[in-house]
Amino acid sequence: MLGAVSLLWSQPARSQETDTLGVTNSPTANAIVKTYIPLGLDAGVTPKAASVKQPVESEISVMGMVPYGDYRLFSATMRCNAWTAGVEYDRHSWGNFLGSQMDYVVEVIPLVFLSQPARSDFWGNATSPNQELVHGLSLSPFGIRWLWRSDKAIRLYVVSKLGAIVFDKKAFSPKASYANFNVQAAFGVQIRMTKRMDLRIDPFEFFHVSNGYLAASNPGMDELATRFGVTYHLGRLQR
Repeated sequence: MLGAVSLLWSQPARSQETDTLGVTNSPTANAIVKTYIPLGLDAGVTPKAASVKQPVESEISVMGMVPYGDYRLFSATMRCNAWTAGVEYDRHSWGNFLGSQMDYVVEVIPLVFLSQPARSDFWGNATSPNQELVHGLSLSPFGIRWLWRSDKAIRLYVVSKLGAIVFDKKAFSPKASYANFNVQAAFGVQIRMTKRMDLRIDPFEFFHVSNGYLAASNPGMDELATRFGVTYHLGRLQR
C-alpha cells in the first residue's frame, strides 16, 4: 500500500513541473519580453531642451566735458566753470519703458577742474579779478539712461545721474565745504562706428554742484556744457 501511495503522489508533482517549464519557455512569454518599450518613447514625448540665459549687454564710455560759459539757474556764483574727464558704465538690465531701453548708469570722474574767483565773500561773490583752479573728484553711483532706437546705427538717449564731488579746497566760498552733491542731466546721441565702438555726443549737459546747506554757505554752481567721447561694447556681441 505504501508503494502505491508513493507512485500516485509522484505523478502529479512531475506533471506540475512539466507545465511550469512549458509556460516559461513558451513563445508568448519571449514575445512579451522582446516587445517591451520604455514609457515615454512610446508616447512620443520629446524632452525639453535646457534654456540658455542670454548675457546682459553693457558698455563703457570715456567722456570729456567742456562748459558753454557762466550760467545761474539754481545757484548764486559767477565766473565758475568746470571741465571734466571721466568714465561711464551703462548696463542694459532694467527692461523697457515708453519705447526706450532702460540702463543702469554709474560714472567716475577722476579729473574735475573748477575755475573760480581767487577770493570771494560769504555768498560766493567775487572780490578779486583773478581766477584759481581747484581740482576735484566725482562719483555718481545712481544713474539711469533711457535709450531709444537701441538696434539702430544712430541712437538717442536721455541720462540722469546723482552723486558726490569732493574738491581739494572749499569751493565757491571760504565758508562753504569740500564735499558737495553733484547732479547731472543730459540729452545725447550715440553713433555706431564699428561693431564695438560708438561715437557719443551730449550737446546739452546740465551740471549742478552744491553742498545742500551742509555748511554755513552754499552758493553752488550751475553749468551748461557739451560732453563727447567714445563708447566700447563689452562682452560677446549678439548676431
